[in-house]
Amino acid sequence: MQMIYNIEPGTFGGPMRMGDLLGVCNVVAYLRKVKDDNNIRFFLQPGSISSEEHVQFFHSFLIAITDYFSAFSGTESLAWRRVNVWDFRDISGDLLTIHNFKDKKKKIVIWPVFDAPYNQYRNWPKEVFNKYIMQYNNEKYKDYEKIICIKKEPQEKEEGWTYSTDFLQNVFHLMESEIFVSGDTGASHFAWSLDNSPEELIYSNSSRGLIHTTPFYLMQGKGRTETYWLDFEGTTWK
Repeated sequence: MQMIYNIEPGTFGGPMRMGDLLGVCNVVAYLRKVKDDNNIRFFLQPGSISSEEHVQFFHSFLIAITDYFSAFSGTESLAWRRVNVWDFRDISGDLLTIHNFKDKKKKIVIWPVFDAPYNQYRNWPKEVFNKYIMQYNNEKYKDYEKIICIKKEPQEKEEGWTYSTDFLQNVFHLMESEIFVSGDTGASHFAWSLDNSPEELIYSNSSRGLIHTTPFYLMQGKGRTETYWLDFEGTTWK
């Protein structure tokens, strides 16, 4: 019998976004472990998550492909408030696993971080993006399909790369890829949480980045981190 906890707005801060939803999945996995009950699920009440279209869609997507969330309310509310799902990892560890139902293809996916509205140090400088474009524009990767997952196509495009702006298609590109590169964003948390992740996972973030929001299992050796210097302070050199 399913045990469905209703999650009221503010339980995990919020409104929650794409990565936060995966953090909540990790909390569900923890409760299942400590209560020895694999039937626990969460129902996220209206107002718990961001109203942005891609976040609402991702929530529905997780309901469809995982058993962490319920589409229907339960009879009991979780009596927690203001729990930061990323800080909670110090208690729970990394536990969630999402089944990757897509077949792998010779595909390189770059999911750049350009427009993070908060914690803006996450946003990549242009030279970081260019570095990865150049890294995979060589003979070694000539047989790979190369995808840039982005919200809006730029006026100037990189030759040899396909720009994908459809969110669901971007998620599928990620799931099918052999090589995935991104930063501190929900897409990285999703890629690292897959049971059949891309063979090469690169988490590219400035050294100002937070440790507690690194992708799941990265600290245990899954994938690798590449850092860059970010002039966040407006440094003057002499």
